[in-house]
Amino acid sequence: MKKKRNGTFFGVSLGVGHIMNVTVLALRVLNTVKNICIPLSNPGKKSEALSRLEKMPVHLEDKNIVEIYLPMKKGDLNKYWNDGAEKIKHLLEKGEDVAFAGLGDLLHYGTFFYLENILKSKGFDTIYIPGITSYQALAENLNIPLVQGKESLLILPDDKVELQNISNFDTIVFLKKTDNKELFKKLNKTHVLYLGKNLGMRGEKYGEIDNIDEDIKNLPYFSLIIAKRRC
Repeated sequence: MKKKRNGTFFGVSLGVGHIMNVTVLALRVLNTVKNICIPLSNPGKKSEALSRLEKMPVHLEDKNIVEIYLPMKKGDLNKYWNDGAEKIKHLLEKGEDVAFAGLGDLLHYGTFFYLENILKSKGFDTIYIPGITSYQALAENLNIPLVQGKESLLILPDDKVELQNISNFDTIVFLKKTDNKELFKKLNKTHVLYLGKNLGMRGEKYGEIDNIDEDIKNLPYFSLIIAKRRC
């Protein structure tokens, strides 16, 4: 007997910023698969990924939407990753393709990796679909290039770094929530600082930082800072 083919697990990046900041390939996969997994960080709150997906040209009416609880907290999250992977595994074993829809670019600190890693170890095929990053979307809104010529670019997950280790870079991206005021005050002497908050979401704001103490106070989770060397 011919062996039944398992489904493929796709990590589909939804992009950031303008709703059409998404690749044609991502839309093709989302419209082709039967199942779309949505990461849920708070059971009592609608997923930002689903809110973005609903505004895209994707036919959700014939999709099986599978919510995967992946809390944004520190500590041992293996239980949540394994529980989510088990849900997806049952669909893949039926020969159905599954797309995990995540904000931004899943190749940058994306939670898809943890599920993908578990399922790949069990012999399932997994594929990344790249997307527009938050720092690309912010640079687009500011209408400035990230780097040119021989300029250097550094991407960091947060601002827990020492100035001497980063000051030689022409452009520095601080992803996630940032609040290291002392670092930014020192860096501001050599670099212009730009802030982006909730890009493509309710409460979107972006622009040059004028007052470090006020501008980076109580930032939402979806915020980032780009530092560009002064001319």
